[in-house]
Amino acid sequence: MNTDIRNTRAGFIACLFLFFATGPLIAQQWVFDGNTKKAYELVLNLQTEEAIGLIPDPKTAQDFYVLSLAEAIELLLTEDREIFEEYENRFRSRIHKNIKGSSNDYKFLRAELHLHWAFVYLKFGHELDAASHLREAYRISVACRKKSPKYLAIQKTTGLLEIIIGSVPEKYNWVLGLFQMKGTIPLGLQELNNLRNSDSPLAMEADLLISLAQGYIFQKPEQGLEELKKILKEKPENRLTLFCAASLAIKNSQSAEALSYLNRLGKMPIGLPVYYADYLKGDVYLHQGDYIDAIASYRWFLAHYKGQNHLKDATYKIGLCYLLNGNTNDALHFFDEARNTGKESAEADKSAARSLSDKTLPNIVLSKVRYHTDGGYYAEARTLLNSITDKDLPEKRSQVEYFYRKARLEHKTHQYEAAKLFYRQVIDMAGDERWYFAPNACLQMGYILMAENKTNDARSFFQRALTYNRHEYKNSIDSKAKSALEQFK
Repeated sequence: MNTDIRNTRAGFIACLFLFFATGPLIAQQWVFDGNTKKAYELVLNLQTEEAIGLIPDPKTAQDFYVLSLAEAIELLLTEDREIFEEYENRFRSRIHKNIKGSSNDYKFLRAELHLHWAFVYLKFGHELDAASHLREAYRISVACRKKSPKYLAIQKTTGLLEIIIGSVPEKYNWVLGLFQMKGTIPLGLQELNNLRNSDSPLAMEADLLISLAQGYIFQKPEQGLEELKKILKEKPENRLTLFCAASLAIKNSQSAEALSYLNRLGKMPIGLPVYYADYLKGDVYLHQGDYIDAIASYRWFLAHYKGQNHLKDATYKIGLCYLLNGNTNDALHFFDEARNTGKESAEADKSAARSLSDKTLPNIVLSKVRYHTDGGYYAEARTLLNSITDKDLPEKRSQVEYFYRKARLEHKTHQYEAAKLFYRQVIDMAGDERWYFAPNACLQMGYILMAENKTNDARSFFQRALTYNRHEYKNSIDSKAKSALEQFK
């Protein structure tokens, strides 16, 4: 199944599980009673243990939904294999229960249980199980929508699946055909907007889903972050929203703002420990050039996280921090350790593995430029770029990367004509090399041209991005290019 679904950040995956209740339609609507609503709000604040404690004797579809959501979020955030089997047994028991409530509530619950565990199985590497349960979630939810179009809650499930399936890279279309699944992004957005625009007290869930889709699917992190800021004005202490905002701020090259969200999250000694936040802090400090604090944050993450994803990348980045700080011996030690750490499922781990396979060490100045640019420290990045001479770029890869870093910096600082010039230079220089610079240059060119309403040219670059093979960001770039092409429909 789609590797991009697996690589999705932990905060994003958690938000995908949150459903939305319906507005004032004729069909009977999904509602919580007082106790279950309180438990649900605790889950959204990542206080899963407290939420589960409020429902010791579940009876309704709503009770079972909250319990499943709490357990799925816990597994996704912690990757704790010690509780995986216990929670899996609970899921298998629930999926066959006859539960109180309307027929639509029961169908919605079953679709959501399957969807929860599709993501859990993906996270734990059980791809066939994940595919099977994703298919069940799709089958049940589409049938419910067809039979009861006024039952708005089901549009949380179908809307989400439309977006996910609609953005699957083209090479996986045979899988979708085999499972008889199809999705279109515009329809998915429409359904989630139906939820957001209702008067339900659960409207925050639709806001979260749409903002995260903007950031991670449609590559509009600034727009997604603005939506999350609106939520934080009403719920400034909501831990899930803070985590999502930090993730999107980093994606939007606003590392200083991300650090403020992460610090606020860290001051709340309640609920699930979010050790992935320490990994994100490491990235923020790396962007700043604060290599000592970055190393400390990555070490904390490695010491406490029970999963396998991002371990290789965190260990590699410890070595990288030592290298950028002038300590080559310690850098080489951690590079060796990273080669035998974790697995290579997440895009970050794949990228780390690719870097570790290189016979030469990363170019120090270009690496600093990269991370300063990623974090929004543009003045520092430009100063370093201006200091580079020909002797600092001895081989073709570093020469291509130099122009790629210039293109990214100009793009980030809204100098679009210069960015397009440098992107074209990267594409021409790279040729068919298996580096990600050229395919991502095509993707970014497509985004610029799309914003300029040059539809045909934009479509051409998105399609060209799909033609590059065997680079380290193949699945990610293909998914983004396909999502962009879908928007032209």
